[in-house]
Parts: sequence; structure tokens; C-alpha cells
Amino acid sequence: MKQWGLWAILLVSFELFAAQDFVPIQEKAQGQSLGGAIQLNDSLYSNPAASSFVNVYSIDGSLSLPRSFAVSVLDTKTSVLGGALGYFRKTAEKDYYSPGASPNSKFIQGAKVALMGRLNNQIGIGISGKSIWGPDISGRDNRLNDADVGAIFNGGFFQLGASMRNVFGGKEIMKFEREYSVGGRLSYDQILSLSVATQSKMNTVRPYQYGVGVEYVSPYYFAIRGGYRTLVQERQNFWSAGASFVSPRLSLHYSVEFPNETNSLTEHTLGTTLLF
Repeated sequence: MKQWGLWAILLVSFELFAAQDFVPIQEKAQGQSLGGAIQLNDSLYSNPAASSFVNVYSIDGSLSLPRSFAVSVLDTKTSVLGGALGYFRKTAEKDYYSPGASPNSKFIQGAKVALMGRLNNQIGIGISGKSIWGPDISGRDNRLNDADVGAIFNGGFFQLGASMRNVFGGKEIMKFEREYSVGGRLSYDQILSLSVATQSKMNTVRPYQYGVGVEYVSPYYFAIRGGYRTLVQERQNFWSAGASFVSPRLSLHYSVEFPNETNSLTEHTLGTTLLF
């Protein structure tokens, strides 16, 4: 009864009250479209419920050249209630700051912890707490303590999910606002999949970002991915691609994102996943 009471509280929080603090490698490769898809460690940053339908103990790490990285541990194997723990550090780019800002540090860092589980064979929910610290847009050191919540429906060949980030309001001066994401995924024989997702502010229904991604998983230990996302108001478009070597114990990943504008940096990310 206590466990069901906990899940009831999480669902109420989800209904009442989402900005993505870190974009994991699979999301980058597929146009940030995985908010409604079942995932492994990447769920810690995209939808905390998305790993409730996997049965693993895994360690994951990624490096975005030159100096941004993330590490995480996911355990949904040793208990009915799964858990995840992660840390990330990313570079605050020049366009993050207000004009004239003189930051003491160029890095935004964060730690996250999450719980997830299934209500039944088709519905999973999750919640994650986080602490993020680093410069705000004025260049001063600042900190955000907040939480994300999520839910996912597993229909086998199709999945639907939603998440809300920064349920306690976020901190606008650090560009973390209360937002929500809705997405879905269609799969064919666990080989080919198509995913879509939107990102929206809480004060409007119209999304500010649309993302779409595709993935092909070969029976010969490799996977290839592609994606596209668009920021509506900024009129910015991004193409992305990725590839993985996949085995039962070790997977190696690569992703790249190409901004569709001149003089913009192309971001390369490397990652690895260990399964136990």
C-alpha cells in the first residue's frame, strides 16, 4: 500500500506541474526525439520513467568534445523500484551570457538522482531530483535545486511518453524554466524505429522545438541513427547522426549534430555503456 501511495503522489505532481539540463548522446543522434521512448541511462536526462521497462544494471559515460561530459549508473535489476544516479558538466557557450557578463567559471555542472517503476505491464512513471550549479546569464555563480517527473506507456511496437521539468519553477536567470515534453515511438520488429517529440513552455501549448529521429539496429552488432530538430522562434535547424557498436556487455557510441547555419560549431560526442 505504501508503494502505491508513493506512485499516486508522483502522478498528482505530474498532473500539476518541465528545460532539459543535459542532452544525452542518443537524444543528440536522434534529434532530441526520445522523450516518449524506452531508454537506458539516457532516461535520467530526458524522461525519468523511460527506463522503467528495462531490466539492467548499467554504467554509462559520454564525452562531448572538447570539455563536456556525463557519467551515470542505472539499476532496474535488483529491486522492483529502479534507481539512477548521474553527474554532468557542460561548457556554457558565449551566447548563454548577457552582454558584458564576466563569468568566474565557464562550466555548468549538475548531479541527478532518479526513481522509476511500473504501475502495471504498460504504464511506468518516474521522478528525479537534481542540483545544478555554475554561472547564470549575468556571469555570477548560482544554483538550482529542482525536480523532473515523467510517465510512459509501453504498447510493444509503439510507446508514448511525457515529462515535465523543473516542477518547482526552475530558475530563469540560469535558463532553466518549467517546461514539458511529449513524444512517441513506433518500432518494427525491434530493428527499425521512428520517434518524434516536442518541447513546450508551461505558459503556451505551441511547442518551441520539434524533433524527429530514426534508428536501425542490425543483428550484426551495430546500429545507425539520424535525426532532425527545429527551434521555431529562433528559426534554427539541426541535423544529427550517430552509430553504435552493440553487444550484450559493452556498447560504444558516436553522435554528431550539424547546425544549419554558417559559423556554427559541429558537436561530436563519444560514449560507452557497460551492462552487468
